[in-house]
Amino acid sequence: MKIDNKKSGIILAIIIIITIAISTAYMFAKQGYHEDELLTYNLANSSKQLNVDGGWNTPKDFNEYLSADKNECFNYAQVYQNQITDASHPPLYYAMVHTVCSFFPESFSRWYAYSINVLAMAGILILLFKIGRKVTGSNVYALIGAGAYAFSIACITTTIYLRMYAVLTFFVLSFLYITLKLYDKRNGIGIKDCLTLGIIVFSGILTHYYFILFAAVTGLVFIVFKIKEKFLKDLIKYIITAAAGAAAALCVYPFIISNVLGGNRGFGSLRFSVDLITIVTYLIYKLCTYVQILAKELFLNQIWLLVLCCVCAVGFGIYFRFVKKKKLSRRAILILVPALVFFILISLVSPFNSDRYIMVSLPLIAMIFAFAFIKVFELIKNKNAYILLSVSIVLASAVALCTVTPYYVYGKTNLYEPKTKNCIFVGTAMLEWNKCIDKLMQYDNTMIVQTPEFSEDLSGELENFAEKRGIITNGKISQFAKAYMNNGGEKAETDSMDSLKHNNKLASIDDVTVYISRIADNESAIRYITENTKFKHYELIQADYSFDEFYNWYDYFVETESYCNVYRFY
Repeated sequence: MKIDNKKSGIILAIIIIITIAISTAYMFAKQGYHEDELLTYNLANSSKQLNVDGGWNTPKDFNEYLSADKNECFNYAQVYQNQITDASHPPLYYAMVHTVCSFFPESFSRWYAYSINVLAMAGILILLFKIGRKVTGSNVYALIGAGAYAFSIACITTTIYLRMYAVLTFFVLSFLYITLKLYDKRNGIGIKDCLTLGIIVFSGILTHYYFILFAAVTGLVFIVFKIKEKFLKDLIKYIITAAAGAAAALCVYPFIISNVLGGNRGFGSLRFSVDLITIVTYLIYKLCTYVQILAKELFLNQIWLLVLCCVCAVGFGIYFRFVKKKKLSRRAILILVPALVFFILISLVSPFNSDRYIMVSLPLIAMIFAFAFIKVFELIKNKNAYILLSVSIVLASAVALCTVTPYYVYGKTNLYEPKTKNCIFVGTAMLEWNKCIDKLMQYDNTMIVQTPEFSEDLSGELENFAEKRGIITNGKISQFAKAYMNNGGEKAETDSMDSLKHNNKLASIDDVTVYISRIADNESAIRYITENTKFKHYELIQADYSFDEFYNWYDYFVETESYCNVYRFY
């Protein structure tokens, strides 16, 4: 079965429209934000600081914290400075968000960052199709491979998560595609090719540092093949161009080195002493967690289905290699090795266990499995095999959409229905209030206070959570949590609870909603409020969620619908 370029373009356009429509429907259903999604807007738009030591904040204050000021529109110097201060990521993605927000000053909306993801996802699917066609030489195969990802939960989560990972995935696939194109050259790489490669490397590094890891693995495979084929002119041009792109990125943002090696997400961020058995069992847990994530994203949230598909793919691969005597093409190896190596390495070295860190590999993994089963169907030699595979993908996607809830949709909380007009947030030096801004914006006034009293139960809960998942902690796992949450440093403890005692506004109201952070000592905070304010009674509005509701302790601390016990005091 063959489809010409024009028809394949129409089908691809339909696939893109459908998947974006599905993602948009989930965006309408999305209730709440991941902590980092709110940070996206702050770091892209504002230098405003909120009152966090006993002062009151209004909805206008929170809006200014997230939105572009009308006098600071297209102020990329501020965007740049914010990234220097944050010391976590390079500035390109934030500059994109700031550009969109600058057209809508003094307003906050999920749709601003989402519009960037929509464009990125359209580009991702086009590139995935082009990569598939490069590897197989078939428009039909390429459409099936692109469709396998387009109709997956992975595609939805990447599109609706308001961070830089959709853009990063676009640049990663751009790099892979240009590498495949340059591989086909036979000492014929020209200036235009070099310019394209350089721009992609420059843009990818300035989007996220994980681009460097993927590009390094892909480049290494390319180098090995070019050396074997003795096309050294191409090899030299490729290396010099990639190095020039990286050097240009370093010139624009020289803080790359300090961020990667010593920043709050870099190799120097974690300083703690943990014994070897804890490290080994923790790494095994991380790998198992990422297998669980992969199953949810691409295999109907069924680990058995992932295992079955892996066994089938590997088994038929061995059959084709040793019985049919057919080797994988080098183009196939150029997508297989970087995708799998990146997935495994990120599973081991990522600071937290989260789907966002492996998002760039998921399109390729989906395509790899699709191509593996196309090979299986080729053994059947049935003209309808392609139709059967396409229908299977569509049916699997339909089942997934009915049975699997994508990450970042949320929607379980009742905190978007305020019970009072005013609010108090009791947190610690960890700045937990940042996770709840979208809820705090609903109150007329919000007082944020900090307590030095940390939960006495938290460390034990972390140890129990880890031990249930097979980690031999030896009492050390809380050091991981403390190091990660502190981003490698120690935050100065602040006590601003005294602000509650004699505040005139607080004394003039009859009731108030109080958020008490899970890190803060809940009983101590309640006791302080009842003993030092007019509010002597309280009722629970929403209890903090359990650790067991999350696959990973870190996501417990950043899910916007967890992390706090919420009360009405009166």
